[in-house]
Amino acid sequence: MHQATIQSNNINIHPSVKFGKNVNIKCDSIKLGEFCIIGDNVTIECNSFEADSWLFMHHGVEVGRGGCNSPHSNVKIGKGVGIFENTILNPSEPIEIGDNCGIGAEVMIWTHGAWLDITQGFPSDFGPVKIGNNVWLPARSIVLPNVTIGNDVVIGINSIINRSLPSGCLAAGSPCKVIKENVYPKKLSDEEIKIMIEGILSDWKVLCDHKGITRTINTEYKNGKIFLYQSNFETIYNIEERTISGYTSDVSEDLRDYLRRRGIKIYTDRFFKSI
Repeated sequence: MHQATIQSNNINIHPSVKFGKNVNIKCDSIKLGEFCIIGDNVTIECNSFEADSWLFMHHGVEVGRGGCNSPHSNVKIGKGVGIFENTILNPSEPIEIGDNCGIGAEVMIWTHGAWLDITQGFPSDFGPVKIGNNVWLPARSIVLPNVTIGNDVVIGINSIINRSLPSGCLAAGSPCKVIKENVYPKKLSDEEIKIMIEGILSDWKVLCDHKGITRTINTEYKNGKIFLYQSNFETIYNIEERTISGYTSDVSEDLRDYLRRRGIKIYTDRFFKSI
């Protein structure tokens, strides 16, 4: 683990936070909750930056650029957010990202845009960006100023979001348009969930074989729970409550991490870790 270079008048960083190499933070106020991971070559420069627990910020993310010294240059991020490599967040005006959002690689979120002479009628736009809970904003998408994205929204890759999007929609395009409304969250039957999870467990066992995990492993899904059996030991993953109980080992943690990668996140007092 590495030390970040931090210039701030108000530092509130949980002891569990991990920093990669060459992390530079310059904020009047910085707050990072428990189990946040900040990757290599990350720059955070704004008035205030606040992230709840379980932020995963990948390598090369940049928070700052034009207007980052403004008193309005504030970033607030909810719980369980992933921001992937080489993404740019430009908080000339406030940026707010809700819980459980995924911000894909090389995404750009802009809160200001002006270059040509506005007295000659050329466009200029300054304003905040707000992203709700459970939003997937995939790779190389661009969010422009004065945009609000509702909760439970999935957006197509390479989209340019220049207008606000309602909750529960599927949207894509350049410019981005709503394709379907009231799609998410979708209620799945118990049988659909069972088939899906049994497929995930089957895939995980194939991966275990590929990794050379030779010990005897059995899994079972019933009554909304995954049961992992290792010899005489049992680990229980409660899918509805998002809790884990019983025996903890490198294999049980590998399954927890695999479930995370397949979209089922179970948070504990430990970082996600695969074998």
